[in-house]
Amino acid sequence: MNDVSSPRAKLVEMLWQLKLSYDKQGDKGVRYIHFNTLLNDPAYRKELIEQAAVSSNMEIRELGVALRRININTALTQGRHDRRVASMNPDIAETIGFKQVAEPKARPLGKLLLVFMLLILGGLVGAGFFSEDLKSLYSGTKIVSGSIHGEQLWTADKTWVLDGIVYVEAGARLVIEAGTVVQGRSGSALLVTRDGSILARGTARAPIVFTSNMAAGKRSAGDWGGVVLLGNAPVNTADAQIEGLDAGDTRGMFGGVDASANCGVLEFARIEFAGFEVYANNELNGLTLGGCGSKTIIRNVQVHRALDDGIEIFGGNVDLRHILITGAADDSLDWDMGWTGRVQFMQVQQYPGVGDNAFEADNNEINHDAEPISEPTFYNITLQSMQSGEKHQRAMTLRRGTGGHFNNMVVEGFSGEAVDVKDASTVARINEGKLSFAGLLLADIGSDGHSFYAQEVGDQDDDGGFDEAAYFGAKAELGNDPQFIHRLQSESDHDYRLAASSPARNKAQAIPQGEFWDEAANYRGAFRPGVNVMWTEGWTAYPIN
Repeated sequence: MNDVSSPRAKLVEMLWQLKLSYDKQGDKGVRYIHFNTLLNDPAYRKELIEQAAVSSNMEIRELGVALRRININTALTQGRHDRRVASMNPDIAETIGFKQVAEPKARPLGKLLLVFMLLILGGLVGAGFFSEDLKSLYSGTKIVSGSIHGEQLWTADKTWVLDGIVYVEAGARLVIEAGTVVQGRSGSALLVTRDGSILARGTARAPIVFTSNMAAGKRSAGDWGGVVLLGNAPVNTADAQIEGLDAGDTRGMFGGVDASANCGVLEFARIEFAGFEVYANNELNGLTLGGCGSKTIIRNVQVHRALDDGIEIFGGNVDLRHILITGAADDSLDWDMGWTGRVQFMQVQQYPGVGDNAFEADNNEINHDAEPISEPTFYNITLQSMQSGEKHQRAMTLRRGTGGHFNNMVVEGFSGEAVDVKDASTVARINEGKLSFAGLLLADIGSDGHSFYAQEVGDQDDDGGFDEAAYFGAKAELGNDPQFIHRLQSESDHDYRLAASSPARNKAQAIPQGEFWDEAANYRGAFRPGVNVMWTEGWTAYPIN
């Protein structure tokens, strides 16, 4: 059997025919076929073949059905071969690893001139005769600005540079390959509008990194604006608009009636040095989620050195899992406008002299009883600080009528209170069953290590006389050493493991049943006591600048 008729070559030929058919005839279910991805990504290839097999277009459908029978679950461009492929389509022979070995022909003068001009162009670019954008393209980067329409693929073989706020518009879909680096220039951000979508699925070995466009060593919090995902899930504010944008720009609006609204996928991703202030009290965060619903996937995400909040959530019911927030300059996790999502496995680390609260929670600033009421549910959470002598850092500030269910938490090292409940409307949530605490382990809190709650008397009473000390005395284990293997003493310490003998392995609340929850996590804190490898290994990083 010759190479041309081999199953592998036949498969590639038919995939090429499928691409040409789609390009020529179109299909409303497929906007554009990325042929190189089709060859190299078996999952993408299988999905496209399945779509083709049920297409309303007869030619595409017949190709899809035939491809079903011969498709293989491997990449198709590996290896190079010196073999004769005279009858193979020359447009794809080289792509799949074969090359022509026919008699050499005289090189046309036009091609020689083209090569000569490319050499001259390369020299001119290197010498600085062309624009910064052209030089960036030549050097393997791609500058992106304005709006994204249709479907766009950002591949890992380029660095993608955001210039200004880049909008994924209604009906558009941005796909980002594993291992891709996205850099933000000053004043830039990536914003997925509420009718747009993003698929940014990295891996533990090849995370997607959103970072500053400044050179390593010169980066700092607030270099760019971060990532914003907006959706149509319920919020408790009419005409909600995301912070950090012009109030007249409707692309910043979010919220609706679809509790399952899908803002997209963000998985195995890092967001660094983000969160610029647009003007006073109006900032973007590391990651902002507005009106995102239950079909949104936010998993294995780190937000590092954000100028404002690490993650801020405005309403919706988006779930979070395996989340790391390090060195946020304001709050690590902030929510309001009726967020009702679930969180399991979250580690927060506040740096000395940087940041206010690990959690800052609101329902609605103007109307504390606005519905839906903020009522997220947490399990397996660790909040850590390093006894900052420069800042009053609280673990949790709960105010303005928020609810929430806080379970199986380890809280350690804060210079301020462990929990501060503000406003009578927030206290009322306890009696309503919308605010609860169970399985809390609190240690080394306050200036003396034992001041878990503030004494609020007279004008300092901001919660209608609620006594945190009496209430949490029955809800939390106080002062028992969690037994961290390495105590966090500087910004270079990021070992969050607990000894196998840690008291965090005891007194844990049972995990709810359901597909989202890991019911085997029968311990307090973000990591199982005695574990050798943390779930943060491999895809996280902690650059200083």
